[in-house]
Amino acid sequence: MEKLFKGVDCKILKSTEKNIYNGDLEYDSRKIKPGDIFVALKGAVVDGHKYIDKAIERGAIAILASEEVDLKDEVGYFLIDDLRGKLGVLASNFYDHPEKKLKIIGITGTNGKTTTTYLVEQILGENRVARLGTVEYKIGDEIIEAPNTTPESLDIIKMSKKAVDKGLDYLVMEVSSHGLTSGRVDMLSFDVAVFTNLTPEHLDYHKDMEDYFKAKKILFEKLKDKKNGVVNIDDPYGKRIYNEFGGITYSLNETADLDNKLIDEIKPTLLGKFNMYNLLAAIGVGKILGIDIENIKTKAKQVKGAPGRFESVPVEKNFKIIVDYAHTGDALENILQGIKDLKNKGKIITVFGCGGDRDKTKRPVMAAVAEKYSDLVIVTSDNPRTEDPSIIIEDILKGFKTKNYILEIDRKEAIKKAVLKAEKDDIILIAGKGHETYQILGTTKIHFDDREIAIEATKELKEVK
Repeated sequence: MEKLFKGVDCKILKSTEKNIYNGDLEYDSRKIKPGDIFVALKGAVVDGHKYIDKAIERGAIAILASEEVDLKDEVGYFLIDDLRGKLGVLASNFYDHPEKKLKIIGITGTNGKTTTTYLVEQILGENRVARLGTVEYKIGDEIIEAPNTTPESLDIIKMSKKAVDKGLDYLVMEVSSHGLTSGRVDMLSFDVAVFTNLTPEHLDYHKDMEDYFKAKKILFEKLKDKKNGVVNIDDPYGKRIYNEFGGITYSLNETADLDNKLIDEIKPTLLGKFNMYNLLAAIGVGKILGIDIENIKTKAKQVKGAPGRFESVPVEKNFKIIVDYAHTGDALENILQGIKDLKNKGKIITVFGCGGDRDKTKRPVMAAVAEKYSDLVIVTSDNPRTEDPSIIIEDILKGFKTKNYILEIDRKEAIKKAVLKAEKDDIILIAGKGHETYQILGTTKIHFDDREIAIEATKELKEVK
């Protein structure tokens, strides 16, 4: 156990000679196997200390706790202050520091993180990269469901070990502000950091934009070489990052290390101005990691985006349907500008809602953006969670200046209404959920996929004249 606690203050409440620590670390009591060590994490909703008995019943032979507990026979107890914050170091010690055997790329910002991880993976070589983010965690050929954009520190270390065991070279990950401030990446040192942009989001969690920015900046403070950043200088917060840390710059509005000249040279098949930002960021990562520039250009020409990001729904109609995860005003504006560039004739019909129990300030902002770029807006539910959907919609409606919208609380019906109103050459945007295959109503998660609903709705249509 001495190895486990290296660099971590620990109070031994109880230790026995019979303990043989040859299992795994687990914070979920349901996953405990005989010989494992149970980490009793205390969160905002679940307190792991309440599951110590269950962990022992399943064979846990030691408990890591952050508060005094009743001691049981034949089980070791170790008390650690700020257990969640120190879990990454404990896990790294326990699994022999697998993260140090990988080149780690962290991508932070409000928008573009997910797509950029996919692009980086393609440029570096899919058979060489482990990818962690909002859509999924991918370790070689293994896909793991992603409950958080940035996993718990213990999970990051376990997946790093898997990546090393599979012979992978890189770990590319989305690094959220929550992940940075909660200690989930405290045990990591990054080889490359990317800053995409910063727009209002998570202001229910951060007190203001400056606090949000400081959280994002932590990633650059964790660089092994402070100049190994890739920074969007079209964003004012990006300029601040660059002025403090240096690095490779990218821009579509001014001269930078990576700019429009490179895009014109590559002529990528990827669509949308916002995706050109993501592509330049991914190219910057490749350059810092020493990938041959001609190899980078070849791959950049044919890269594909992430699921649920500007994703075209395959329907046999004479109008288009696009699904996107955009759930902030800035992200929605980027997508709608991209759609406007694609559209020759026809209308833009936008379907969107806002999540419940989340930042309320963005609701009228998203409405104003949708109204600005759309010929028709259908306002509906997103993931209302425990908030009344009608209250969420009331907040959204404050952003409209006209009455050029339809209200339909039921998201399925809203999508169907959009399809029914579509005519030749129209483009329907279904925004907010993207890759998600669920909807959260109250505390219940039900199956719901915007893409499936859209396809189903078009099958019910007669051919649009």
